[in-house]
Amino acid sequence: MAKLQQAIHLNPVFEDFGIKQYVETGTGGILDSHGENSLLQVSQLDDPDLKMHSIEILQRIYDEAVKYFDNNSNVIMHHGNSHEELPKVIEELNEDPALFFFDAHFPDSYRDNMNREIINDDPDYIKIPLEGELRILSEKRDISRDIIVIDDIRIYRDGPYENGNFENKKEHGGENLDFVEELLDESHVIVESYLQEGYLICFPIDTDVEELRKYVVGAE
Repeated sequence: MAKLQQAIHLNPVFEDFGIKQYVETGTGGILDSHGENSLLQVSQLDDPDLKMHSIEILQRIYDEAVKYFDNNSNVIMHHGNSHEELPKVIEELNEDPALFFFDAHFPDSYRDNMNREIINDDPDYIKIPLEGELRILSEKRDISRDIIVIDDIRIYRDGPYENGNFENKKEHGGENLDFVEELLDESHVIVESYLQEGYLICFPIDTDVEELRKYVVGAE
Protein backbone atom coordinates (compact mmCIF):
# COMPACT_ATOMS: atom_id res chain seq x y z
CA MET A 1 0.00 0.00 0.00
CA ALA A 2 1.47 3.31 -1.10
CA LYS A 3 1.74 6.33 1.16
CA LEU A 4 0.18 9.77 0.82
CA GLN A 5 3.50 11.45 1.62
CA GLN A 6 4.99 9.75 -1.45
CA ALA A 7 2.56 11.74 -3.61
CA ILE A 8 2.36 15.15 -1.94
CA HIS A 9 4.33 17.21 0.55
CA LEU A 10 1.98 17.08 3.52
CA ASN A 11 2.85 20.25 5.44
CA PRO A 12 2.58 22.83 2.62
CA VAL A 13 -0.53 21.18 1.15
CA PHE A 14 -2.43 21.08 4.43
CA GLU A 15 -1.30 24.58 5.42
CA ASP A 16 -1.68 26.42 2.11
CA PHE A 17 -5.07 24.91 1.23
CA GLY A 18 -6.44 25.20 4.76
CA ILE A 19 -7.14 21.48 5.04
CA LYS A 20 -8.97 20.75 8.30
CA GLN A 21 -10.47 17.38 7.37
CA TYR A 22 -8.78 14.24 6.08
CA VAL A 23 -10.60 11.21 4.71
CA GLU A 24 -8.96 8.02 3.47
CA THR A 25 -10.28 4.72 2.18
CA GLY A 26 -7.98 1.84 3.06
CA THR A 27 -6.16 2.35 6.37
CA GLY A 28 -3.37 -0.14 5.85
CA GLY A 29 -1.22 -1.63 8.55
CA ILE A 30 0.25 0.72 11.12
CA LEU A 31 2.52 -1.39 13.31
CA ASP A 32 4.35 -2.92 10.33
CA SER A 33 4.67 0.35 8.38
CA HIS A 34 7.92 1.54 10.02
CA GLY A 35 6.17 4.82 10.78
CA GLU A 36 5.22 5.41 7.15
CA ASN A 37 1.48 4.68 7.32
CA SER A 38 -0.46 7.58 5.74
CA LEU A 39 -2.91 8.05 8.60
CA LEU A 40 -0.04 7.98 11.08
CA GLN A 41 1.86 10.60 9.08
CA VAL A 42 -1.16 12.89 8.81
CA SER A 43 -1.90 12.50 12.52
CA GLN A 44 1.58 13.83 13.27
CA LEU A 45 0.94 17.16 11.56
CA ASP A 46 0.95 19.99 14.07
CA ASP A 47 -2.75 20.91 13.85
CA PRO A 48 -5.04 20.19 16.81
CA ASP A 49 -8.09 21.13 14.70
CA LEU A 50 -7.49 18.53 11.98
CA LYS A 51 -10.14 15.79 11.95
CA MET A 52 -9.16 12.47 10.36
CA HIS A 53 -11.47 9.73 9.10
CA SER A 54 -10.23 6.34 7.92
CA ILE A 55 -12.36 3.60 6.35
CA GLU A 56 -11.05 0.04 6.61
CA ILE A 57 -12.78 -3.15 5.46
CA LEU A 58 -10.53 -5.71 7.19
CA GLN A 59 -11.41 -6.31 10.84
CA ARG A 60 -7.85 -6.99 12.03
CA ILE A 61 -6.47 -3.76 10.50
CA TYR A 62 -9.41 -1.75 11.78
CA ASP A 63 -8.90 -3.15 15.30
CA GLU A 64 -5.19 -2.39 15.17
CA ALA A 65 -5.85 1.23 14.18
CA VAL A 66 -8.57 1.71 16.80
CA LYS A 67 -6.18 0.50 19.48
CA TYR A 68 -3.26 2.58 18.19
CA PHE A 69 -5.26 5.83 18.05
CA ASP A 70 -7.24 5.17 21.22
CA ASN A 71 -5.95 8.36 22.84
CA ASN A 72 -6.37 10.58 19.77
CA SER A 73 -9.95 11.84 19.59
CA ASN A 74 -9.27 13.52 16.23
CA VAL A 75 -8.91 10.12 14.51
CA ILE A 76 -12.24 8.46 13.73
CA MET A 77 -12.15 4.91 12.41
CA HIS A 78 -14.94 3.42 10.27
CA HIS A 79 -15.27 -0.32 9.66
CA GLY A 80 -16.78 -1.57 6.41
CA ASN A 81 -16.54 -1.19 2.65
CA SER A 82 -16.05 2.30 1.30
CA HIS A 83 -19.27 2.44 -0.75
CA GLU A 84 -21.29 1.99 2.45
CA GLU A 85 -19.12 4.00 4.84
CA LEU A 86 -18.08 6.97 2.68
CA PRO A 87 -21.59 8.52 2.56
CA LYS A 88 -21.71 8.35 6.38
CA VAL A 89 -18.33 10.04 6.66
CA ILE A 90 -19.32 12.81 4.23
CA GLU A 91 -22.33 13.57 6.41
CA GLU A 92 -19.96 14.19 9.34
CA LEU A 93 -17.85 16.72 7.45
CA ASN A 94 -18.33 20.48 7.56
CA GLU A 95 -17.69 22.95 4.73
CA ASP A 96 -13.99 23.36 5.48
CA PRO A 97 -11.62 22.11 2.77
CA ALA A 98 -10.88 18.40 2.98
CA LEU A 99 -8.27 16.10 1.55
CA PHE A 100 -9.48 12.72 0.29
CA PHE A 101 -7.00 9.88 -0.23
CA PHE A 102 -8.50 6.97 -2.17
CA ASP A 103 -6.36 3.90 -1.60
CA ALA A 104 -8.87 1.07 -1.09
CA HIS A 105 -8.42 -1.92 -3.36
CA PHE A 106 -7.72 -5.67 -3.29
CA PRO A 107 -8.33 -6.32 0.43
CA ASP A 108 -6.31 -9.24 1.80
CA SER A 109 -4.18 -9.63 -1.31
CA TYR A 110 -0.70 -11.06 -0.75
CA ARG A 111 2.34 -12.38 -2.59
CA ASP A 112 3.10 -16.09 -2.74
CA ASN A 113 6.53 -17.72 -2.52
CA MET A 114 7.02 -16.99 -6.25
CA ASN A 115 6.35 -13.27 -5.58
CA ARG A 116 3.09 -13.46 -7.51
CA GLU A 117 0.29 -11.22 -6.25
CA ILE A 118 -2.71 -13.28 -5.15
CA ILE A 119 -5.97 -11.31 -5.32
CA ASN A 120 -9.35 -12.39 -3.99
CA ASP A 121 -12.15 -12.55 -6.57
CA ASP A 122 -14.33 -10.02 -4.76
CA PRO A 123 -17.05 -7.91 -6.42
CA ASP A 124 -15.69 -4.79 -8.10
CA TYR A 125 -17.19 -2.46 -5.47
CA ILE A 126 -14.81 -4.08 -2.98
CA LYS A 127 -11.92 -5.01 -5.27
CA ILE A 128 -11.66 -1.73 -7.22
CA PRO A 129 -14.07 0.75 -5.57
CA LEU A 130 -12.58 3.98 -6.92
CA GLU A 131 -15.22 4.92 -9.50
CA GLY A 132 -18.03 4.41 -7.02
CA GLU A 133 -16.15 6.38 -4.36
CA LEU A 134 -15.69 9.35 -6.67
CA ARG A 135 -19.32 9.29 -7.77
CA ILE A 136 -20.51 9.19 -4.16
CA LEU A 137 -18.21 12.07 -3.26
CA SER A 138 -19.16 14.28 -6.20
CA GLU A 139 -22.89 13.67 -5.65
CA LYS A 140 -22.91 14.32 -1.91
CA ARG A 141 -20.41 17.15 -1.45
CA ASP A 142 -19.24 20.40 -3.00
CA ILE A 143 -15.67 19.33 -3.70
CA SER A 144 -14.51 22.54 -5.39
CA ARG A 145 -12.15 23.43 -2.51
CA ASP A 146 -11.11 19.85 -1.73
CA ILE A 147 -7.96 17.99 -2.75
CA ILE A 148 -8.30 14.42 -4.00
CA VAL A 149 -5.36 12.02 -4.22
CA ILE A 150 -5.84 8.69 -6.00
CA ASP A 151 -3.35 5.87 -5.52
CA ASP A 152 -2.45 2.92 -7.77
CA ILE A 153 -3.65 4.28 -11.08
CA ARG A 154 -1.72 1.49 -12.79
CA ILE A 155 -4.69 -0.69 -11.88
CA TYR A 156 -6.58 1.22 -14.60
CA ARG A 157 -3.98 2.03 -17.26
CA ASP A 158 -0.42 1.24 -18.23
CA GLY A 159 2.36 3.81 -18.00
CA PRO A 160 6.01 4.37 -17.07
CA TYR A 161 5.39 3.81 -13.38
CA GLU A 162 8.30 3.58 -10.97
CA ASN A 163 7.17 0.12 -9.85
CA GLY A 164 6.08 -1.11 -13.26
CA ASN A 165 2.69 -1.89 -14.74
CA PHE A 166 0.06 -3.97 -12.94
CA GLU A 167 0.74 -7.63 -13.64
CA ASN A 168 -2.87 -8.68 -13.06
CA LYS A 169 -4.56 -5.84 -14.93
CA LYS A 170 -6.30 -8.07 -17.48
CA GLU A 171 -7.98 -10.19 -14.82
CA HIS A 172 -8.42 -7.77 -11.93
CA GLY A 173 -7.83 -4.22 -13.21
CA GLY A 174 -10.22 -1.47 -14.26
CA GLU A 175 -10.94 -0.56 -17.87
CA ASN A 176 -9.80 3.08 -17.79
CA LEU A 177 -9.87 6.33 -15.81
CA ASP A 178 -12.32 8.23 -18.00
CA PHE A 179 -14.64 8.64 -15.01
CA VAL A 180 -12.04 10.78 -13.22
CA GLU A 181 -12.05 13.36 -16.01
CA GLU A 182 -15.84 13.14 -16.25
CA LEU A 183 -16.28 13.94 -12.56
CA LEU A 184 -13.33 16.27 -11.83
CA ASP A 185 -12.25 17.99 -15.05
CA GLU A 186 -14.36 21.12 -14.47
CA SER A 187 -13.54 21.50 -10.78
CA HIS A 188 -9.90 20.40 -10.49
CA VAL A 189 -6.43 20.55 -11.98
CA ILE A 190 -5.43 16.91 -12.38
CA VAL A 191 -1.73 16.06 -12.03
CA GLU A 192 -0.42 12.60 -12.89
CA SER A 193 2.58 11.19 -11.03
CA TYR A 194 4.41 8.04 -12.13
CA LEU A 195 6.06 7.50 -8.76
CA GLN A 196 5.40 4.18 -7.03
CA GLU A 197 2.30 2.62 -8.66
CA GLY A 198 1.06 5.97 -10.00
CA TYR A 199 -1.01 8.78 -8.50
CA LEU A 200 -3.58 11.28 -9.68
CA ILE A 201 -3.40 14.42 -7.56
CA CYS A 202 -6.38 16.71 -8.02
CA PHE A 203 -6.17 20.34 -6.88
CA PRO A 204 -8.94 22.97 -6.93
CA ILE A 205 -9.29 24.44 -10.44
CA ASP A 206 -8.13 27.91 -9.36
CA THR A 207 -4.77 26.62 -8.09
CA ASP A 208 -1.84 28.44 -9.68
CA VAL A 209 -0.27 25.81 -11.93
CA GLU A 210 3.17 27.30 -11.36
CA GLU A 211 2.76 26.67 -7.64
CA LEU A 212 2.02 22.96 -8.02
CA ARG A 213 5.69 22.01 -8.05
CA LYS A 214 6.07 22.75 -4.35
CA TYR A 215 3.19 20.41 -3.50
CA VAL A 216 3.82 17.36 -5.70
CA VAL A 217 6.63 14.98 -4.73
CA GLY A 218 9.16 14.69 -7.54
CA ALA A 219 8.02 17.84 -9.34
CA GLU A 220 10.47 20.22 -7.67
